[in-house]
Amino acid sequence: MRPLPGVPREPDGPLGAFLDAYPHAFTRAELLSTWSRHHLDFTLADAPQSRILSGVYASPQHLRRPQVMAEAATLWAPRALVTGSLALHLYNKSLPSPGYVDLATTNGDNLHPPHWVRVHQTGRPPEYGTPCGVPCTLPARALLDAWRYGKAFERPNIFWNALWIRACTSRQLSTEMMRWPRIAGRRDLDRMLAWFTEGATSALEVRAKHETFVGTRFKDFEWQAEIPLVRRKVRVDMLHRKAQLVIELDGDAYHSTRTDREADRDRQNALVASGFTVLRFGWHDIVDHPQWCRDQVNNAILHRLSRARSQ
Repeated sequence: MRPLPGVPREPDGPLGAFLDAYPHAFTRAELLSTWSRHHLDFTLADAPQSRILSGVYASPQHLRRPQVMAEAATLWAPRALVTGSLALHLYNKSLPSPGYVDLATTNGDNLHPPHWVRVHQTGRPPEYGTPCGVPCTLPARALLDAWRYGKAFERPNIFWNALWIRACTSRQLSTEMMRWPRIAGRRDLDRMLAWFTEGATSALEVRAKHETFVGTRFKDFEWQAEIPLVRRKVRVDMLHRKAQLVIELDGDAYHSTRTDREADRDRQNALVASGFTVLRFGWHDIVDHPQWCRDQVNNAILHRLSRARSQ
């Protein structure tokens, strides 16, 4: 039995109860090291779905768990690495699980996968990670594979979500892309990566600039603008100088520590004391409610400009 967190090295009791108790996949050899072939055959007769791949077993109640699916696929194809969206999910559970397994393996491997395993004979990279104990491609390669193997309408969200939670950096993804002359949707991916070379500090800022606050109504905004205050200079994400309106883009991924929050509060207090109005938007505001964000900004501009004219 290979070492697994929380799983006894020398288990006892019925095999079915053991598989139900531990959400993992196991090889036939691992199970036969503790239970007899007769016991294994008896368990399979009672729950035939426990055999999820050739020579690989798990409890039916755990079959759709992402980690169990990934473990099963790599036990079934030990020379392969999990890649794509499932690998990204294993690196960071906040990213969605796709419900299938993408495997990167060497050319010539004669594999006949079930419908929930997709085999890509693109070569097994020499470097890999082991999130949750599962051998996976590194995050930049996993993100690139998630992009090119995903449906066209899914790709932008895959890209934005992975960069927002810092699965990898835009530079790391660009470096990985240089290894592949042909990539599905490459023109769109190149365009989105180019936005990061304009001085943006986060994926949220890039998305806000190129997807949310676009058009003539927002042409007077400066991005990453410097404002001289009484005792110091501060840099803000968006600035409408005439309306003295500041837009700050933040969220848990970049403003999660107490020190970050205190620094944000001090900056905002200094801006308000100097006569600026400050609006703050997070990731879910920009992604899920872009029109609401635009309306809030436009209303604030109108209010500030009308107030300035009346004075």
